[in-house]
This record gives sequence, C-alpha cells and structure tokens, in this order.
Amino acid sequence: MTRLVCVGIMVAAVLFAIPAFASVPFRDLCSCSFYGAPVADVIRVCPQGDFDKMDVTVMDQFNLPIAGQTVTVTFGNTTELCVSSSGISGITDSNGYVRLDLPIGTISTIDTPRISSTYSVSCMGYTICDGTVSVMSPDYNCSPTVDALDFSFFALDWLKSGASLRSDFNNDGTVDALDFSIFALHWLHSGS
Repeated sequence: MTRLVCVGIMVAAVLFAIPAFASVPFRDLCSCSFYGAPVADVIRVCPQGDFDKMDVTVMDQFNLPIAGQTVTVTFGNTTELCVSSSGISGITDSNGYVRLDLPIGTISTIDTPRISSTYSVSCMGYTICDGTVSVMSPDYNCSPTVDALDFSFFALDWLKSGASLRSDFNNDGTVDALDFSIFALHWLHSGS
C-alpha cells in the first residue's frame, strides 16, 4: 500500500508539473523590429504591404524558438490608419521567426503630419512587444489604392522642409525628388 501511495504521489507531481514547463512566449527573449524603416520609430507602409516590414522572433522561457504559432500585430490608431481587412498576422517558422507585411493606408487632411500610433504584437495570447511609431503611407486617403488623389496630397507637400513630414519617405527633412521616386514605386498599389 505504501508503494502504491508513493507511485500515486509521483504520478500526480509529474502531471501537475507538466503545465509549468509548457512553452509560452517569454517577452524578455522575444524580439520585434521594423525592417527597412529609415529610423527606429518611423515606418513606411503601403496598402499592398510591400514597404517596410516587421520582423518578429518568438522565444519561450528556456530561450527556445516557438514554431508554428500565429503572431498578430494590432495598431491603436484606428481613426487615422486603415489596416487591410485581412489584418496583420503570420506563422512562425522553425526558428520562431516571421516577417510580417504591413498593408496599411492613412487618412490625411491637407496639413497632416505623420500619423502616430501605438502597436502591439501578440502570440498565443501573450503580448510580446509594444510601442509607439510614426506611420507614413503613399495611400493618403485609405482608398485603398495609391492613385491620382494620393498624388495630389504628395504634390501639396512638394519641397516642404521640416520634421515629421508625411511625404518625407526617406526621412531627410525635405520632400523632394528622392521622395517622389519612392512614392512612384508604389503607384497603383492596392490592398483589400
């Protein structure tokens, strides 16, 4: 009888310990960064999702990659940002890594600067990264196509100088031919 009680206690201990060792995202070991962004807190987005990207690596509490899990990015400024109807998400590879497209447009008025928004990155119900970022898009009116109306917004910004200009895509402080070449690369790009 004593042996049976000892075996029962050991089995119960193992069963209760297993959930404690389950892989869950550990925020301090996860990483999120914007790929291609001109500076750390400024991103450039397009309704087609082919501008700057977000790189995410999800690690567990043992510094092991979490593979095959959905990573989702949400933005807080829903009044001035138009995120694709399909949302922003992807599935981690065997290294716990995923590169996310950012199919987003913006809602601008005549003298709107870059749009500021909070963002949050989650996996398995855990927030692994969050922060605030300035957002620029060649789709100034969330149509969601970069078209002639968007070009008229770009033209309003032509040769302006200063900080946080919505059409300063290369972040050099002036809206000039370099910015126009970047805008032109996204001409007629469309999202959902």
